[in-house]
Amino acid sequence: MRLDDIDWTSWVAHDVATLMFVIRGGQVLLIRKLRGLGAGKINAPGGRLEAGETLVAAAVRETQEEVGVTPLAPRLRGELRFQFVAGYRLECHVFSADGCDGSVRESDEAMPLWTPLGQIPYGEMWADDALWLPLMLSGRTPFSGRFVFDGERMGDHVLTAHDPAEVVFRRLDELGIETVTHAHVPVFTVEQAKAVRGAGEVGLHTKNLFVRDKSGRRMWLVTVPEDQPVDLAELGARLGAKLSFGSPERLRANLGVEPGSVTPLAVVNDPGNVTLVLDRALADADAVWCHPLTNDRSIRLSGPELVRFAASTGHPPLIA
Repeated sequence: MRLDDIDWTSWVAHDVATLMFVIRGGQVLLIRKLRGLGAGKINAPGGRLEAGETLVAAAVRETQEEVGVTPLAPRLRGELRFQFVAGYRLECHVFSADGCDGSVRESDEAMPLWTPLGQIPYGEMWADDALWLPLMLSGRTPFSGRFVFDGERMGDHVLTAHDPAEVVFRRLDELGIETVTHAHVPVFTVEQAKAVRGAGEVGLHTKNLFVRDKSGRRMWLVTVPEDQPVDLAELGARLGAKLSFGSPERLRANLGVEPGSVTPLAVVNDPGNVTLVLDRALADADAVWCHPLTNDRSIRLSGPELVRFAASTGHPPLIA
């Protein structure tokens, strides 16, 4: 069976289900499923909707029942449709949350597994997970997928996703700034980025801190070379504020990126609330590598070109 063999215009799922990925402190809460469809595999908490239940209510309830925690501020990230050769049809809606309340516990349905974001065991998951989960983790949402399965073997599929980096590449083209792009798996720390770096990625690589003052009215995006230590107290004294890290919600609202994908190029999304602070070594460098709003790619441009890009968005950087 192929995707073209299916009349998707009249396709109706037998069941509608949810998945909930709770992400906290560089880890994601997964489960080893103990019963039902996919028993023995690793996945996220989730299950079928009950009568009269909303998608988000089902995602929260299933997480509470399976692992004992309540996801905080769930967000819908994508939608998947599965056609099984044997006839079963499943529609699945994927959510994520930045944290949870409560203590994780095992149930008769699931064994919880806090897993580092860079060590997700795709080999023990459904075959489709390795295709769309990296999109979610890199910030390429919303996504949509259709899949054909024969038992546990994936046959045909199609997957589409929004690319938030389009606005960056469009602005770079308008400015006549040439870049080099390297694709890689999603990375969330400097150490992970170093592990997937190609031999041709010569130049300075960046580390980014999104910080705010106590009132929350003043915000800064601080970009330094990846191995440069940053003392928040000292930096705050120089900026005239007591600094703390901005929340993921504040990051998305002002810079339009996910945690792990922070980049000086994200000022393209800011209406004027954030001040860019750029280390002088980067501003003067011949080659600077940073993410183009998603953490599954790195692009290279010169330091002066980075300064020009930022200035074109109304964010002339403070060089420090």
